[in-house]
Amino acid sequence: MFLSEYPDTRSQTTDARITISCKMSALALALVLLCSAAIMVAPAAADVESHSFPVFNATTTESLWVATNMSIVMPAALLFMPEQPLPEVNVSEGFLLLPKRIDVWRAGAGALPTREASFNTSFTVESSAPPVSFVLLLDRFPTLNNPLGLRGANDSWTGAAPNATDGLSAVEVGTVRSYAPESPNVGLNVTIAPNGTAAPGRRAVWVEYNAVEHILRVYVAAGGEPRPARALLDARLSLAGQGTTQTALVGFFAARVRDIFLAVRDWDLTVDRLDTNGKKKGTPWWVILIAVIGSVAATAAIVSLVVCSFVSRRRARDMEPKQ
Repeated sequence: MFLSEYPDTRSQTTDARITISCKMSALALALVLLCSAAIMVAPAAADVESHSFPVFNATTTESLWVATNMSIVMPAALLFMPEQPLPEVNVSEGFLLLPKRIDVWRAGAGALPTREASFNTSFTVESSAPPVSFVLLLDRFPTLNNPLGLRGANDSWTGAAPNATDGLSAVEVGTVRSYAPESPNVGLNVTIAPNGTAAPGRRAVWVEYNAVEHILRVYVAAGGEPRPARALLDARLSLAGQGTTQTALVGFFAARVRDIFLAVRDWDLTVDRLDTNGKKKGTPWWVILIAVIGSVAATAAIVSLVVCSFVSRRRARDMEPKQ
């Protein structure tokens, strides 16, 4: 038997090592990409505060508060009880609010300017329902038993409120007058009045505030339709200049509390988080460092895979029988 007829064990060992190295490089690349994705998603999620209510019922509103001119009810789920312990609340004008106050703005440190939080909210309303308002209040409830009520005096608003109408709804942007007479015009009040003469169905509403541009945009579409490219209403707004406190109660207002539950079918709210210096929270340094290291590791793994592929192909060609 000739020497060439014996198997080349050294070649087989080398091939095995190359194969193992390639598999390890592929595994390392997959782990690096997975970790990098998780790391990048985490800070993005931490930069905003989100609240989501896919439907409005006794379960989803369990944590919400109801505030009227006569009482404060918590949780709102009490209004769904069969025995109806608070029937007068359902027919009173009032608010349905998140229990947690939202950070709206922060004073800048030293000579830095005030920083406001951008936000966007979307909700769906029934076309046959009475008007409802998305509201941003102060950091406290309006005074109970206010003789002016939650709507305030008719003359407490000076100047025309920005408004717009299309075939689906009428929209008006103004202030909250529930704190009159001490603070007659504060916060934000976006009233949506569906057009009852239009085709029945639901109306999708988007309210978006760009804190950098100081512009509030309101979009309206038929239920189930995507957000229109053009806003129905654009209004200049500065939340810090509206007499608004740094934190605020956020929710809905209606002439009767039960109208909120009849009108609003779902609700989502996303607000930028602000740090203690009044700046939008950025990506932590350690996340940036890990991302850089991950990029370097990914590059090294890719190079290793390319080398492994090249060596494997070359050895495969060398193993082919020569003519």
